[in-house]
Amino acid sequence: MSSIEQKHISEAEIHKFIELIGLKRAAPRRYSALLVANLLGGALSGMQNPAKIIHEIELLERGELGRFKKPIRNKHPPLRGLWHKHYMQDGLASMAQNIQKGLNWFDIPLFKQMIQDAENAGEERFVEPHHIPALAADIVGGNWQRLAERQALSGEWIVFAKHEGLNYYLTIATHNSDTHQHVREQIEQVCCVEFPFLSRLLADAEKA
Repeated sequence: MSSIEQKHISEAEIHKFIELIGLKRAAPRRYSALLVANLLGGALSGMQNPAKIIHEIELLERGELGRFKKPIRNKHPPLRGLWHKHYMQDGLASMAQNIQKGLNWFDIPLFKQMIQDAENAGEERFVEPHHIPALAADIVGGNWQRLAERQALSGEWIVFAKHEGLNYYLTIATHNSDTHQHVREQIEQVCCVEFPFLSRLLADAEKA
């Protein structure tokens, strides 16, 4: 049994955690126990800083996009009818995903400029060791900034529902569609009990 599983967390400590991370302030009475469990588990394991997720919730509440693409309404089961907004997952996997996306979108602008400069000068030039740091910086930092400016950074999902003009924050999920059925089951078991409107919302979405 892990140290996390062995640790007993009291109800008072959970309430303190909710207030400490700012969730209660950001979306009072509109967050689920499932989301709290996810945030607490991520914090205790050291795998996810909950502040990143709360920040995106705060932006949603203000109607701001931040660095990510706008919220998306899921069109396919099992999460059909719910919405998701991206947040930046901790770790190298998320960074690698955005570096690859930046390369796909923008290529390496500095390298292309170097080629164009050589053609304009009528010279044959080669990439030399002293060019590598600048090229690497353009691939990573440059493309990251270009994605951010276009509000196109990718991350994992904050799953939420819209009801009577308000957002109800349910859980977090990954892009991996193989896990979405499990996420749906957790939402039905926990969130639909907390927010009675949610069962009808999900049922109506399946009929649409």
